Amino acid sequence: MAFVEDDIERVRASTSIVEVIQQYVALRKAGRNWVGLCPFHTEKSGSFNVREETGRYKCFGCQAAGDIFTFVQEIEHIDFVSSVEKLAARANITLTYTTGGESQDRQRRKKLISAMAEAVDWYHQRLLHSPDARAARDYLRDRGLAG
Repeated sequence: MAFVEDDIERVRASTSIVEVIQQYVALRKAGRNWVGLCPFHTEKSGSFNVREETGRYKCFGCQAAGDIFTFVQEIEHIDFVSSVEKLAARANITLTYTTGGESQDRQRRKKLISAMAEAVDWYHQRLLHSPDARAARDYLRDRGLAG
């Protein structure tokens, strides 16, 4: 299941990351950022930072980081689709689901992955069987990488 990309951006634009995170974490303003105790690990000093202007969070203790969708996914233990749906419902945004075919980006990505897999297979076969690759095979065998 997929959403129209514009819907995801509408949800992101109409939802305050600070307001969402404050439902789970007590935050206080510290300059341009908001700071609190990280909800993803136990700590005594606030290393969890939320930057409202970029819509991102980062914990400098455990390195947890992401955007509003990532936060909801991690804190609620849900997938991306569910996090978008939850935040859309909170913002009273009706999502448009795409049906049928894949997006052009996904089709392009699949073609690129397929082309790379073919290239890997081609080079692997040349390494194993080509007389010109004997020096490479000897080099790998001398280093214990012969398979």
